[in-house]
Amino acid sequence: MKKIIALLLACVMVLGLFAACGETKTPDPTTGETTGGNETTGGNDTAEVTDVTLKVWGPQEDQVDENSWMIKMEKAFEEAHPEYNITWDNGVCPEGDAATMVTADPAAAADVYMFANDQLGTLLQAGALAQLGGSYLEQVQNDVSATYVNTVTSTDGKVYGFPVAPNTWFMYYNKSILSEEDVKSMEACLAKGIVAFEVKNSWYLPAFFFAAGGSLFGETGTDAAAGVQFGGEVGVNAANAVLDLMENPNFKVDSDGYGNAGLKDGTVAAYFSGSWDYEKLYEALGEDLGAVAPPTVKINGEDAQLKAYAGSKAVGVNPNAKNQKAAMQFAAFLASADSQLLRFQLRNITPAVTALAENADVAASIVATAESATMANASVAQPTIAEMNPVWGPVGTFGTNLADGMVTRDSVAADVDAFDAQLNGGL
Repeated sequence: MKKIIALLLACVMVLGLFAACGETKTPDPTTGETTGGNETTGGNDTAEVTDVTLKVWGPQEDQVDENSWMIKMEKAFEEAHPEYNITWDNGVCPEGDAATMVTADPAAAADVYMFANDQLGTLLQAGALAQLGGSYLEQVQNDVSATYVNTVTSTDGKVYGFPVAPNTWFMYYNKSILSEEDVKSMEACLAKGIVAFEVKNSWYLPAFFFAAGGSLFGETGTDAAAGVQFGGEVGVNAANAVLDLMENPNFKVDSDGYGNAGLKDGTVAAYFSGSWDYEKLYEALGEDLGAVAPPTVKINGEDAQLKAYAGSKAVGVNPNAKNQKAAMQFAAFLASADSQLLRFQLRNITPAVTALAENADVAASIVATAESATMANASVAQPTIAEMNPVWGPVGTFGTNLADGMVTRDSVAADVDAFDAQLNGGL
């Protein structure tokens, strides 16, 4: 607790110092560009105090009580910005539900809200996300990696959110069964124990197509004209890699929590999931629980890196906000390094800020290190464009056909051709 209090005080002092210096130009509320004027930015006792109401939506877990991250950051923001007399209007909205809740009525939705980046296209179509510019854009570009920047970049090349956490998957494993060397390779893991993988799940299966050299809508996932490159040799090699694994009795198709339950009771050596499973797994395995980026897999006899989708949880600003300047300032404040570190300390949410990977507490977290390694070295940007919507269904169906034996060595080429036509025929 002392560490958290000290962190907040330091954040307040630094921001107060910047504010005390004053500005001779007024930042544009949307872009952060200066447009002239003589407004001070806080720290001046003679400055006019403006009444401001900010409607903020985020996960319930971040606003349970006064010791929660969101509430602490709101109080710290008040201290850092004495030029505002703020009334907070907080509401619960899980990141995954932002597109539904915000687009229901963008004009009445939150001024600042958290969202999963796969909803970027939907939110933009509804006119519910403000573009970042000026110092706000610089904050994102300087604080997080290009992978994270891509998660909040639209087809126009503009950035529309502040990434605060990764949204990806990785491999959990039992340290008493697998060594640090074993977990680098799928085949090495299978030689020691059972590995469960969600072949039928369209969020996981593409890892094999990416390993085989496939792509989705170009390098950044925003080029609709590039289409889905899961056909031809890429598709055949990916499908054959899955068929190879399924011939191994230690490879199991994960479904209905099989991998999770098996890791807990010691019957499964490794399976693939995300940060949401950590607490219960640690309760079961303790220090025997390990987590790493996805391993390599044999593609045509060569080691190829499995690649998970790279997404993010981000903070967005509603362009309909009445107090646009304050809303943008608060969103940037929530995404700051100090804020993300505090959230990690309170909820074990891996921070997106690159420099925080060097923090001793973050570096000691197996989930944080696994997520960071996956985002940096074993991932592909998850597309946010509308053309991605018709991709999920066919990928899941193809995975189901693989798992159920409907795709065979003899039929794989024809099945991949049909799969490719289905993916690109409706684009």
